[in-house]
Amino acid sequence: MNLAISLEMVDLDHHEPNRNSRETKHFWDQLYPLIAAAGFGAIEIPYEPKWDFGGRSGIPRSRRSIETKFGTPSGYLEHLAQAGITHVTGIHFDPSMFLSDNLDQFFGIFRHFAQEALGFAADLQAAYLTLSVSPPLGKLQAVCPQDQNVQDFQVAYLQKAAQLVSELTQEASTKGVRLCIKNAFGSLLRGEAVVPFIRSLPQSVWLDFDTAHLQIAGVDVAAFAIAHADRIGCVHLTDTAFVDSEQAYLQKNPDYPQGAATRVFRDVGTGTIDFAPILKSLTAIGYTGSVTLNSKNTADIHRALLRMRHFANQNSRDLNR
Repeated sequence: MNLAISLEMVDLDHHEPNRNSRETKHFWDQLYPLIAAAGFGAIEIPYEPKWDFGGRSGIPRSRRSIETKFGTPSGYLEHLAQAGITHVTGIHFDPSMFLSDNLDQFFGIFRHFAQEALGFAADLQAAYLTLSVSPPLGKLQAVCPQDQNVQDFQVAYLQKAAQLVSELTQEASTKGVRLCIKNAFGSLLRGEAVVPFIRSLPQSVWLDFDTAHLQIAGVDVAAFAIAHADRIGCVHLTDTAFVDSEQAYLQKNPDYPQGAATRVFRDVGTGTIDFAPILKSLTAIGYTGSVTLNSKNTADIHRALLRMRHFANQNSRDLNR
């Protein structure tokens, strides 16, 4: 398995104080050597073109930012290598921020930036691009026309999403990038719902197997890996102790549920997920692809790095297969 960590551990939207420092190149230049010092030589990058609109080029989460600061993606890879990071394993793009009641416009924007992210992944020699094709259920319901049934609207949305993903498959194959679909717990593709969507698409579209999202949605994570071994394209080991007893998955921002004084995601190894049977299942199916540790939205970046290293050390036999 090819081990990496996700830069989604750096939350640019919710955490204070000193959030603005995270928008500077200096912050990231200080972080890269610490990632390598923690024993991680690969990273996953969230693709967030929204930062371009504010003129911020210090955040390495879009092609524009990378080219502004490093000239080319190759220049960025050289910069990472100097800090001890050998490669970028994957890219994650979530277009939810562009959602509006004009779905044609939304899918046009989605397609544009998905293609941009795909080219970016290829230029960085990343193994995969994973897409969050469904916005949160609460956001979708908010843009559903009043004269349309919500369920019909959701079905129509997934049909459009499936068409878009299908159109991307040839380009992804040509560029040598594996196209994966995220199974977010607050989306139309929560839990087992992702399976029929994936299986309706070409064989060259894969499942992003994300442990916390699956557990929150009530799925037996280890059994899910066995059942759908033929379509797992990348693995995210994420952690949680969250039990969605109040149906937070229906909210507009389920990662930060209203009325719940809790964090949905935990640093890897500090939640309630039992990773032993999950790793055993991945070994049993012969999975040897990308495994990304993601302490998503951590409250302490540096502590999260050490916790992920501790987790990797504890599970080195399974993770190094």
